[in-house]
Order: sequence, then C-alpha cells, then structure tokens
Amino acid sequence: MPAIEYDKLRVLLIDSSGNMRSTIKSMLESLGFSQVRAMTISERVLDVIADTEFDIILLGHNVHDRYSGLQLLEEARFKGLIKPTCSWVLMSSDASQESVLFAIEVQPDEVLIKPFSMEEMRHRLDHLCLRRAALQPIEKMIERNAPNRAIKLCDTLLPKSDPNYDRAQMIKGQLLMDTEQYDKAEPIFEHYYWEGKDIRQGYYLAECQFRMGKLKESRELLETLLGSHPLLIPAYDLLAKVYEAMGDLEQAQQRLKEGATRAPLTIQRQLELGRVATHTKQLGMAEQAYRKSISLGENSCQAVPESFLCLANVQRMQMEGAEGRAKQDAIISIDRLLAQAKRKFSRDPQVKLASELLMAQVFEDAGDEERSAGCLDNAQVIADEAGLLQEMDQIRQQVLAQAPARIQQQPEKTEEVEEESQQHDPVMSAKVNRIGVRNYLAGKPGQAIRYFGMAFEHDNNNVSALLNLGQLFLEAARDTPSRSDERMKMFQRYMRLAERLPFNQLQHDKFQHLKKLSTIEMTALPDGPIGNLLK
Repeated sequence: MPAIEYDKLRVLLIDSSGNMRSTIKSMLESLGFSQVRAMTISERVLDVIADTEFDIILLGHNVHDRYSGLQLLEEARFKGLIKPTCSWVLMSSDASQESVLFAIEVQPDEVLIKPFSMEEMRHRLDHLCLRRAALQPIEKMIERNAPNRAIKLCDTLLPKSDPNYDRAQMIKGQLLMDTEQYDKAEPIFEHYYWEGKDIRQGYYLAECQFRMGKLKESRELLETLLGSHPLLIPAYDLLAKVYEAMGDLEQAQQRLKEGATRAPLTIQRQLELGRVATHTKQLGMAEQAYRKSISLGENSCQAVPESFLCLANVQRMQMEGAEGRAKQDAIISIDRLLAQAKRKFSRDPQVKLASELLMAQVFEDAGDEERSAGCLDNAQVIADEAGLLQEMDQIRQQVLAQAPARIQQQPEKTEEVEEESQQHDPVMSAKVNRIGVRNYLAGKPGQAIRYFGMAFEHDNNNVSALLNLGQLFLEAARDTPSRSDERMKMFQRYMRLAERLPFNQLQHDKFQHLKKLSTIEMTALPDGPIGNLLK
C-alpha cells in the first residue's frame, strides 16, 4: 500500500464537545496530521467550509445538540458545499436505527460510531485517502462541472485490475444518470447488479428503468430489493413514484408510509406522503405528515412553505360539513397557520399570493362571498406587484391540491387535449361567466379573470368566457407596459383556445375585434374597456 502523506492533508474537525475535539485532534496529530482546524458545531461552520479547501471533514453528531451534525451535513449538501475532492466522515454518538438511516440518506463518505479507537479511525481514513487519490482526476472534472470529460476518465484512468475500477464505473453510471443518459447508464448498473447482487446497483438500475418508462420492470426489481433489504429506505420513495406513474395511488401511499415509518426524519418524504394522502382523501394521514414536515423544518435548511400551505389546505378540506363554532374555529386555525407561513417565508411573494388564494377558497366554502372577494382582490394586487399574474391559476390549483397526480401513462397535456380532464357543466359555466362580467363592471378585473377561468373549467366549450379572458389580458397588457409581453402571451393562448371552437355571430364579431386590436401598438389602444364582455 502506498504511503499516505498525512501532513499534506487539510482537515476540519467539527464537534460540539471540547473534550472530544481535543481527543480526536490528538489522535490525528499522533498519526502525522499537521493541518487540523478544530471548531465547535454551529451555522457559521458552513461559511468556513465554503471559503476554505479541505481534504477531510470530520463531523461530530451528538443527539442532544440543538444544531446537530446530521443537520449541518444536510445543509451543506443542500447548499452545494459537498465537493467531490473532499471526504466527509460522520462521527456519531447516536446508534439508533432512525439516526443511522438518516445518516445514510445524507450520504457521508464514512460513518464512525463513537467511541472509536485511533486504529479504527486510521483504517477508515487510509481507505478514504487511497480511494480519493486514485479517483482524484475524475472528481476534479466533476467539481469543475465537466461531466463528459469525467465520464471518459472513468473508462481510461484505471486498468480493470485496479481495485478502484469498479468504483469508477459506478461514478460513470451516476454521471450518465445526472445527464439523463439513462439508456447508457442502465447496462452498467445491470451488469454490476447481476454480477454481485449489490443492492445499491439494483436501486440505480431500478431508477434507470423508471426514468425510461419501464415501470413494470422497475416495480418488480424494487419489490425484490425491499423483500430482502427492508432498510433500503430510498427504494420506498422510488417505488411510490413507480406506483403513482402506473396510476395506483393507494400503493404509492402505502410505500411512502412504510418508508416514513422506518425513517421519519426526511422532510421531502413527509411532504410526498402528505401530497399522495391528500389525493386519496386520507386527510388524517396527510395532516400528520405535513405537521411532521413542519416540525422537521424548524432547524433545517430544507424547510419549505408547502408544509404550511398544504396543511392549511387539508384543514380546509376537513372543514367540510362543519357548522357554527366549529367552522369559525377551523377558519381561525387556517388563518393562523398561513400567517405563520408568511412570517417564516416573508421574502417569498408566492407564499403571500397562495395564502390569499387559499383563504379566498376557505371563505367561499364557508359561504362568505364578501370576505372571499376581498382575499381575491388582495391576491390580484400581490400578483400584479410580483409579476405573477400569469401563474395565478397554476398557484391556485397547486395550493388547493387540484393539480393531477403524476400518472405516466396519460398523454402530456397540451392546449388541444386540455379539455379531457376538465368538467362539463354548461349551465354552471354560463352562471360563473355572468358573475365574472358583474365583477368586471364593478371595477374588479382580478376577480373577473378568476371567474372567467372557472367558467372555462366548468365547460371548455364556453367561447364567451375565453374571449372575455382574452379582452382582460389585452387590457392588462396595455395598462402595465412593464409586463406587456407576459400578458400578451396569455391573450394569445386564450385566443387560440377560442379559435378552435364554433362561434355564433356575436362571438365571431368579438373574436375579430380582439384580433384586430392586438395588431395595434399598445399605446394606441383606447383607455378603459376595449369592448363589451359577452354574457
């Protein structure tokens, strides 16, 4: 084995215990390490990692720390501070299954369970250093964001007899997946899986199959892997995606529940469980998952507003049928939850917009049309100021859990097939369209746009609603020159949707009128309404 020049390696030692830092630093110096920087664990450590080159980072995880080593590693990965040329060793005093599984998910290079001997530490560091030295040219290309050059090096750098050759091939497979070359990655993982039945290669093979649309093969392989290795936690997440793509939301929910039960510390898994449980109307399960994601996010960089918004929407759905005091208590609870989200994510205008849209629906469900209209007015102002008018309907669908499940067999939606998933209630559509006209005449264009959109949702053959939407977006393009382009895109979209439908004479005249106006310079358009809305 070639000699390792410990004195040339830069080491960062992080632990909340001063005694532990002193002990481990003495061990390292006894082995010959001379460039060791020791720090207590805190958020500012990330600034040091970002600004300094290290070869090895020894990170202590103590279960009673407010800011733990696992959280620091999770945040470093989230912020892109994990460099391929640096080895991370997690030193944990917590050997519980929950923490060990979470440690595996945040992917340190090695895990040392405290207390450990100097000989054990030396053995692990030697192994890391030798592997890193052999693969360094590949990892430097990865760090320089040159994946194609790294892929070539994986084949040419080492002879097949080198003990690190197989590791280089695994890196190649992962790089091919990262660059969406799944057809080239699949045979690599397939070869190594069937040669040694390594569960990691089996998992990567199943992921390739899923990405390539081979859902049955991916499902069968993942079920096999979990049958013999039930602690392969990421496989539950992937299997849930496979089942959802196949249209089986019940099985997707069950797999996410199993994964979350075995390893409950991952925010994204809780969010996914909540999302799927909402689709299956298992609102109690969805509520529990979203509450868990909020709790996990208290000291995590991966905290997201969706945890609060989705929980608020679940509470809205649970409010159905409530009366009197129970209804008022539910509304107050939802309002407080959304206020918490807006405080925590105060710089995100989408959170403010989504909160107003959700509260508008809450009040509408409660029969309070006046307060619902007020929330919609607020949403319109927020969207206008933040340049989110074009995304308003999409944000509304997302926050109200109206976005469809991710079913792979269904054709991708286009404007030509959009109507397939929409309702068909011409009577309701006409009624909602008239409400939109009344809102427009009352000087509430934002609400009018929403009602015209709802009219189209109820009946995608409602030409009048589409032309009314076209008029309002053309007027909006005229009135806000800074956002004229995005609003003209919406105008053109609704005109295209209307054009494919049969017109009566009044609708035909309206279409031609709007089409002619769209060819005129915005500054030349008349002020105020540019035509009469169609009822």
